[in-house]
Parts: sequence; structure tokens; C-alpha cells
Amino acid sequence: MFKKWIAKGLAIALCSAPLCAADSPYSYSGQQIVAEVEATYQKGEYEIFLEQLDEQYQRAGKAGVLRGVFESAKAVMPVSATVKDQKEYRSELAKLDKERNEQLLDAIGNNKDSAIGQKIEEISSYKISQEQIEVLAELDTLKYQVPQDTKATIDNKIAALEVEFYIKSLLLDIASQKSGSSAEELNKKKIALALQKLDRMEEAAKDYDDEIWMKKIALAKEGFRADKAYKMDVAVLKELAAGNINPENPVEEKVKGIMIDFLSQRTAKTDQFIASLENNS
Repeated sequence: MFKKWIAKGLAIALCSAPLCAADSPYSYSGQQIVAEVEATYQKGEYEIFLEQLDEQYQRAGKAGVLRGVFESAKAVMPVSATVKDQKEYRSELAKLDKERNEQLLDAIGNNKDSAIGQKIEEISSYKISQEQIEVLAELDTLKYQVPQDTKATIDNKIAALEVEFYIKSLLLDIASQKSGSSAEELNKKKIALALQKLDRMEEAAKDYDDEIWMKKIALAKEGFRADKAYKMDVAVLKELAAGNINPENPVEEKVKGIMIDFLSQRTAKTDQFIASLENNS
């Protein structure tokens, strides 16, 4: 399945080459970038980077630094929510996304072939199954949960891997800040890191011969590709809203206004959700 997905992404890359030459901030699609990174990862070209990051992780563990990094990150995490609360929150955000997409499609009108029009078309056609959403959410909640016992269970192994790779992601952030790496380079390395994490989880599920987790990780892999590509596409429009990309025509001005309003509503919805959790804790 992933080979088909990569091939599709690379086909987009080839077809959109003239657009990329124009240096439009909207030219590269998230799907294209994720597919390119995955193809490079499968060739082993991220192997040295991943080995170096693992060495850094192991050294930090021996020096007793990991606990401090983990606890610092955990201290700023939102108050934990029930599965029901999380579903309701995601449903509210999905409604906002749908309304935003309708407004964005209306804004581009007959300009669907423009760079920003194609970007909005990609965002609006985003698809991820409910099963994939739930598995990704389940894994995400594990990153703050160090297993309470050392029993050799698949659940503990998956949780331990999620924590390990979450800390590696934090270490990568710190290293990138010190080295002055570009946002693009950091993003690609994080994609490669996430792919390695999912591969390690898949290996663990196979080692334990656990069909439930094998199915979950397969769903997580497909969901990650779609979700990461989507978030990268939306991030470009967020840059427009933040003023980091200058609108060059009336259509882009409309899109900027829609995104500013959307982000304001989304922030308010998130603040409301966190406040309700704190009040009930």
C-alpha cells in the first residue's frame, strides 16, 4: 500500500515541477513531501541521522537527562481527557474545518488552477478514516505515560516506544535550534523519525504475534501519511494568516481573512475545551 502512495506522491512532484520553478509558497503539496521523504527513508538514506539521534538519546539516558526532558514536556501538557471528551472535541474541530473549507473553496471561485487554488483543493479533499484517527489519538496519549510496570506485554512495548520517540523528537528540536536548521529540514527529519517509530511498533506487534496491534499500526501508518500531508498543507495557509507570506492578489487576501477568523475560532474552542477539563479535574 505504501508503495502505491509514494508513487502517487512522486507523480504529483513530477507533474507540478513547472509550478515549483515559480517559487510559489503553495507549490509543494504535503503529500508530495511525505512521499519523497518516505521513498528516501526506505532507501536507507536517513539511517545515519537516525543512528546519530539514537546515540544522542542513549547518552542522554545514561547522563540522567531524559527524565528532566520528559518531565518538562509533561508539565505543560493539557489536562488529560476521557475518550468521550476527546471524541467530542475532535468532532467540534472537524466542524470548524468543514466550514473553513467551504469558505476557502468559495473564495478561490474559478481560480482552482492557481497555486493557492490547488493547495485549497488538496486540503478540501483530505480523507482519513475514523479508525485511523482513533489509533493516532491513542498513540499520542501514550507519549506522556511511562509504563507502570516492566512486564513484557505488547501494550507496555508500544507505550515505551511512543515515549522513546517522543523524547527523540524533543531532542531533535533542541539540536535543530542550536544548529539553526531550516524548518523544512527539521520537518523532513521528523517524518523519517515517525516512520521509524511506526516500523519499530510494527516489528514489536509481529514479535508478540498480536493481531490487534498489527492492525492498529497498519492503520496508524496510513493515517500518519494522510494526516502529516494535510497538516503541512494547512501550515502554509497559517503562514499566510500570520503575515509570513504576503498576499499577492484579491483571492489570497480573502484566503488570509478566512484563515485568521478560522484560527481565532479554533483557539477559542481549544481554550474552552481545556478550561472545561480543568474545571472537572
